[in-house]
Amino acid sequence: MNSFKVLFTLAFFVCLLERVKLLDNGLARTPPMGWMSWGYYMCGDNCLDQPHKCLDEELILSVVDTFYNDGYQEAGYEYIVIDDCWSERERDSDGRLVPDRNRFPHGMKFISDYIHSKGLKFGMYTNVANITCMHYPGSRGYFGIDAMTFAEWGVDYIKVDGCFVEESFLNTAYIKFGHYLNKTERPIVYSCSWPYYIEFKHNKTPDYSKVSAHCNLWRNYHDVYTSWPSVRDIVNHYKMAYSTLYQHHGPGGWNDPDMLIIGTESLTESQSRIQLSVFAMLSAPLLLSCDMTKITEYERSLLQNLDLIAIAQDPLGIMAQPYELTYFITLWVKKHLPMKGDKYHSFSFALVNLYRRNFTVSFTPGSYGLQSKDGYTVMDVFTGNYLRNITLEDSIIVTVPFEDVILYTLYAL
Repeated sequence: MNSFKVLFTLAFFVCLLERVKLLDNGLARTPPMGWMSWGYYMCGDNCLDQPHKCLDEELILSVVDTFYNDGYQEAGYEYIVIDDCWSERERDSDGRLVPDRNRFPHGMKFISDYIHSKGLKFGMYTNVANITCMHYPGSRGYFGIDAMTFAEWGVDYIKVDGCFVEESFLNTAYIKFGHYLNKTERPIVYSCSWPYYIEFKHNKTPDYSKVSAHCNLWRNYHDVYTSWPSVRDIVNHYKMAYSTLYQHHGPGGWNDPDMLIIGTESLTESQSRIQLSVFAMLSAPLLLSCDMTKITEYERSLLQNLDLIAIAQDPLGIMAQPYELTYFITLWVKKHLPMKGDKYHSFSFALVNLYRRNFTVSFTPGSYGLQSKDGYTVMDVFTGNYLRNITLEDSIIVTVPFEDVILYTLYAL
């Protein structure tokens, strides 16, 4: 009987792995949270003419201090990621990448040590081509030495871009680079841009079963820009692509809609609520890109809303499903923890209005997977207030303001 149980258990897990093939390096069991330089600072190498957009050692250490001192670390933000344009234009005589000597005078190990001394984690960037997207040295031909260099510097997260390479190389390069990362034996979260370039640069269909087997997270849509139309476009894309993307998404492997641009003076408060809410409902990475000194008190309170972060960081990692209540209002539904009696899940409902007009809608939460016959209590995630108790048959009527979101979490009674 015991042998039969062992064989049955093994067969069960083999079937499970066949159904959802996700990279199993033990990392990114919940979506990464932190800060990344690109969205706001872009290349950031013209410090003389644009000192307010300078990507340098002083900037990175200041972000670390803000995370440590202002509550972001306690809220779950932990990765500090330096994007493109950090290196010298040439490798050294041993073929190793060299940090820009003027902007990073103490080198990357110094920055890494400082980040780790605060209990945070360090991320960096490279590209699988000969050059990066901004024409700095890329990793093609140097996968092994670059992986070891990043490991020696204490890197915990690597973003790997895919500019300037052919389709056939993309489909092998990310696998090979991941192999070299694993050889270092350092735990490094592996962020790939593989499916984005396959779909939008080579006009082919990404093989997400292969991507998810080799990467911890992956970009699959255009870069976010510091504008509301860019955010709106990303939200619409994930709505339309849901049926494909949700199948390859969960603990250890995440669809990545790119950075949060909250704090860049590009979004209104309501637009910021939409970006953060939808990303949380998607179980997407939450990587800020902004000048941390310019975040308003409201933006800080929104980013540190622990009820909202609980949705984003839920261990089940389920990607919310979108439903069109009307042409103008999308209802995103997400099942998550905690559970009542290991039987009835909690649910979150995000009613998203991307248009410049208020709309009143009605929906019945019980129609979207709720099962507890004792009913549910409804909490407004933005205020933390409990609004009412409902049965499985009760409807909720709500007016969603223009370019805004209503976000409820329902707990089983």
